[in-house]
Amino acid sequence: MPCAAAAMLALSGCVGFVARQIEHPGRSSQKSLAPFRQMLEEAGFRYDAMRTRQGVRIAYWYGQPRDYGVTQVASERREGGHVAFHVTFHFKAQAAAAPLPARGSIVLLHPWGAEGSAMAGWGLAFAGAGYVVAMPDLRSQGRSDDAPVGYGPREAGDIVDLVHHLEAAHRLPRPWYLLGASYGATVALFAAPQLQVRGVIALEPYADAVDAIHRAPASGLFGHRWLARWISRRELDKAVARAGRALGVDLARIDPGAALADASACTLVLGGGHDTLIPPAALRDLARRSPRARFVEVPGEGHLTLPMRTDRLFTPLLAWMDALPADPGGDCPAFAGGDSAPAASSGHDGRNVLKRQPQQP
Repeated sequence: MPCAAAAMLALSGCVGFVARQIEHPGRSSQKSLAPFRQMLEEAGFRYDAMRTRQGVRIAYWYGQPRDYGVTQVASERREGGHVAFHVTFHFKAQAAAAPLPARGSIVLLHPWGAEGSAMAGWGLAFAGAGYVVAMPDLRSQGRSDDAPVGYGPREAGDIVDLVHHLEAAHRLPRPWYLLGASYGATVALFAAPQLQVRGVIALEPYADAVDAIHRAPASGLFGHRWLARWISRRELDKAVARAGRALGVDLARIDPGAALADASACTLVLGGGHDTLIPPAALRDLARRSPRARFVEVPGEGHLTLPMRTDRLFTPLLAWMDALPADPGGDCPAFAGGDSAPAASSGHDGRNVLKRQPQQP
């Protein structure tokens, strides 16, 4: 029921609702992500788990390089102000996909309220290009343990432990790369200074946690756009303070830019030109915090659509990774891609519909 549907419900109820949204990412719908999980299973990815030094169980998908012959076709349809975004994947099942020599490893980090399988399209693409792939469920999401979220630093600690765990088991050959989407992109920025990664790709990370929370109701991140009409900035600040106390985190002091400045790896920050949750200007300022970071605005994409555009972004991102210097102090390459608008604008909103069509052996 909308918080302001009746005067009987005090605005403090909205504050509590928003605080809970800030504190709890929520578990992904088993039904909505079932096609992604099925894709990964058919491709031979394993679902495993490990425990961090803090005792948090982190579940993750793990895939070896194989010649999947992946092709992806994207289309979109507008309905009543929304955009239905369709992606059709074609790939060989494991039995028909020949192993490839590993050229490195990449850890893929999902958005808020999702899980590792949501990065399946990226995972298949990178595995098909010769990379070992790890796709964890971040804490309190997917099948990982419930644990207080930290808006970047705590999750980064989990990822560092996962990487070291896989390295100790000789399952994560170097060089290492990180790619994250939205919340996962911010986690990647915090993890990078703690790992000797060669490159970081951050798709729409937040530059300021509190600003992202202020924008969240209008963007639909909390699932209820009407909330933006009924809760003021002051009440949002109350919700942020309340959630911060519950989590034991000062959300206003979390600074992805400081983590970016500490990292030696080349970092590519991408943002959608139509992103209302994380505006391009904020990401441009974020990238300025490090001389080894570059910001690229991708025209025509919103916050929901950009992380799905493997069809548009994978090839230039792979070329960028190939051009990265082996020497940590080497010059970072430019990114040649994503600067032309798609045939049809993706708009400010989107709903993903995934279609899975494995190729026959």
